[in-house]
Amino acid sequence: MGQGTATGTGTVLAVALAILVIALAGGPGMAGVSLVEDPARIFARCTGRLTAEIEHHWLTDTSATEDEHQRREMLDLLEAASRPDQARGLLSLRSEARAAQRALLDRATFGPRDEAPRAARQAERLIAPCRALLPG
Repeated sequence: MGQGTATGTGTVLAVALAILVIALAGGPGMAGVSLVEDPARIFARCTGRLTAEIEHHWLTDTSATEDEHQRREMLDLLEAASRPDQARGLLSLRSEARAAQRALLDRATFGPRDEAPRAARQAERLIAPCRALLPG
């Protein structure tokens, strides 16, 4: 990934470590987050999902401010947790997660009435652990 962002690398690493400690302790909202998996892969998927959430706000003409902030924080975590040799695979994970989340959000908003509630619940179920990884 790239060089450091506005958030200091030491701060990002401390936040990432804190997240892992919370997850190991089974903190709230951590269901569905596997610590057996490389954290960079988790952060990549979450970045993709948050990107889809932002795009959905744009599509529905609603405020994306909070999701944009969360995506920036997730990108900081992704950068801190990833190695240069992972860049291609992590970008693929981001893209796949974005497409999956976007499809659920589209179905929840524009799909058949009988499918919309289930799609909305699934989209929320998949984004909730990502939001739980972020401070505040």
